[in-house]
Order: sequence, then structure tokens, then C-alpha cells
Amino acid sequence: MFSRRNLVIVGIVVALAVAGGFWWQAQQAATQNATSIRQETVALGAILSTVSATGALSPDSQVSLYFGANAPSPVAKLNVAVGDEVPAGAVLAELDTTDLELAVRQAEQNLRAAELRVAALTAAPRPEDLALAEANLKVANAQVYQGAQGSTAEQIEIARLNLVLAQRALDQLYQQMDDFIERGDYAGKQALEAQEKQLQENAQIANLRYQQAVNRRGSGGTALGAQEQAEVALERLKRGPDPDELRIAQLQVEQAQAALELARNNLKDAQIIAPFAGVVAAVNIRVGEVANAALPAVVLVDNAAFYIEVGVDEVDIAQIAAGQLVTITVDALPNEVFSGVVERISPQSTVNAGVVSYPVRVRLQSADERLRGGMTSTTEIVVREATNVVLVPNWAIRREAGQTFASILRNGQLEEVEVKLGLRNENVSEVLSGLNVGDVVGVSTARQQFSLFGGGN
Repeated sequence: MFSRRNLVIVGIVVALAVAGGFWWQAQQAATQNATSIRQETVALGAILSTVSATGALSPDSQVSLYFGANAPSPVAKLNVAVGDEVPAGAVLAELDTTDLELAVRQAEQNLRAAELRVAALTAAPRPEDLALAEANLKVANAQVYQGAQGSTAEQIEIARLNLVLAQRALDQLYQQMDDFIERGDYAGKQALEAQEKQLQENAQIANLRYQQAVNRRGSGGTALGAQEQAEVALERLKRGPDPDELRIAQLQVEQAQAALELARNNLKDAQIIAPFAGVVAAVNIRVGEVANAALPAVVLVDNAAFYIEVGVDEVDIAQIAAGQLVTITVDALPNEVFSGVVERISPQSTVNAGVVSYPVRVRLQSADERLRGGMTSTTEIVVREATNVVLVPNWAIRREAGQTFASILRNGQLEEVEVKLGLRNENVSEVLSGLNVGDVVGVSTARQQFSLFGGGN
């Protein structure tokens, strides 16, 4: 028979056994609950292989606009402020043009005077001038013919009439010049000055002839000299202007034209005109102040088009080519994706902190009014693309000793197989062999472990 003590011992053993069984079952259940399998079915799809690079947005066109160096007047008008949108051809700012406009008018008058002088030199002689010269020559010939004979009353009268005609022509010229002065037409007056010299010579010759006719004492030498002068005067009228004198007058026209062009350019430089439609990015002038020549008066940018200059690592640059598509994200607009294209690749590398990269320009294909120059952007350049290929999520891939593995879920168990991969991006990889469409890949994940006392770790 068992004693009471033995019965107690047996009861304790039985109780421990029962408790141990419950504990073992709890541990098994805990182990099963602590392990889950992340799984996904292998399917066909498209994959893009990209090269990532960052840079800052830059407007397609940006120009610094200055007033001309020969237009140092104070600012009279400022028509824009920072942020204003302006069309092409808009006048953004303007200097005080009072002196510049006066300089243009003076240059125009100087040009007109020079052109009138050339016209006067090249014009055909007036009939009255030819008649007077021919009459003078006739008188001179008659005087030579007469030799030492004294002047007749008829000769004296002819000489007097010639003097009257010459003086009258000169007086008429002076009257015309006075009329131009009263009208303020100094260019017209200057043009008549070319005729003044000729008419003065004619009057002097006529006066000399008259004095000779009155005081002639039979001097044949004087008559010959007068004849020669009369012949020269008539020949010059028929022949036209002296070539050197005409060339000088033509050069004066060219100089006047250049001066007028300069004056007009100075007046044009007194305005700042928008060369294209854009947004005013900076204004460095104030009305009433002289513009600082060291600073642009206005900076204009074209926000209708942007590009990004990014640096691509030397290990990736061989994959980049002009025309490749690019997806772009902007830090300031995290929920937006923009499209772009590789525009050009620099043949010259840059080195920054020992890293060699190549500048690549990416152009955005569409505009957005929210974009601004200087915004930090990330570009994903599509270097390769594959469609209708077997894809596996990257989390299902394991690499070891240069080999690549994935686990297939069969009958609730994971079986590891070796796979060969092709293209890869940050989410999925192309499967070349080892997996088929419809396979379920998975990985086990430990969730929770229970201790003997039910605590979690």
C-alpha cells in the first residue's frame, strides 16, 4: 500500500506532467503564430532601368538688361516690379530722354545741311550764272581786242550793269539766308553758304571789271589777265565742282549719318525692352536715380520652359544618350511627376570630392506655373526598358556568394531555388530563369517569441 506521502508525490508528478503537456502545446502554438510568410505571385509586367541624379531647375532663358553706357540720365519711368509677367517688346524702364532727343534733332539737321551742300555742288549751273560768266568773257575779249585804247562809254555801262547784276544776286542770296534764320532752318542757311562764295567772287570780278573800264589807261596786260579769269570762271561753271571739294562734302555727309545713327542708338538705349515674354526676377533701379552700371537694371526669366543640369556618375554615363526619357520629381511638389528628355551630355567631366561625374542637361517637356528656378529636382533617366517579362519583387531575392536565390511556396513550405536576373530597379527585378509565371514566392518573418512565462521578447 502506498502511504499518504507516496500518494502526494504521485499527485505532484501527475500535475507536473499535465502542466508540461499544456506548456508544450502552448509553445507549439506560439511558434506557429510567431512565423508568417510574406508572399506574392510571379507575373508578367514591364520594367524600367533608370539612372538617378539630382540638380536644380533653371529657366530656359534668362537675361540681364542694362541701359546703354552712353545714356547716363536718371531713370524717368519704371513700369515693372519683381514677379510681374511681361510680353515680348514691353518697355520695362526708361531714362529721361530730353537731352537725347535734342541730340537726335541736331544730328538730323547736320545731316540735312551736309546733303544740301553736296546737292548744291553737283547741281547744274543756273542759266543766270552762265549768262553772267559768258558776258564777263565777252567783255574781257573786247578789252584784249581794244588793247591800249581807252574804255568807251558803252564798255563802262556794260561793266556797270554786270556789277549791278552780280550785287543783286548776292543781295538775293543774303535775303534767303535771313529768311532761313528767321524760320530756324539753319540747315537751309548752311546749304546757301556754298553759293555765297561763288556769288561774292562774281561781284568782286564785276566790280574789278567796272573799275578797269573806268580807270583803264590802255593796259593790255590787265585785259589779258581779265580774259584769263573770265575763261576760268566760265569753264568751272560748265565743268562742275572740284573733285576734292565734292569728296570732302560727301565725307561730311557720311560723318553726319554716323553721328545721327549714334544719337538714335543712344536714345534707343535709354529704354529697356523685354526681348521675350517672361517674368521679372530682379529690379535694381529707382525712379530719379542714375542706374548703377555694375548691376543689371532688370533681370528677366522665361518660366515657360526649364532644364536641369545634373551630374551622372562615371560608372553610369556610358548608359546615357540624348533623347532618353526622364521622369522628374521636385522637392517643392512631392506629389507631382514631370516628364523630360536628355538634351545633351558634356564630353568634359567634373571632379567633386574625388567623385568623377559628367554634366547632363535634361529638358522638361511641359511647363507648370508652379515651377521656379533653383528648385531641387531628382531625375530618373530611363536607360533600358523591357515589357511582358517575368517580374519578381526585390524583397523575395536573396544573394549569397555571387549567386541569387528565391523561395517558392509549395504546400505551405518554402523551397529555395536559384534564379538568374536581368533588369532591376528599386522595386522589382526581371527573371531570366528559375521562376515561372504563377509561382508564389515568399519569405518567412518572425513576429513574436514567447518565453516559458508567457513574456514576449
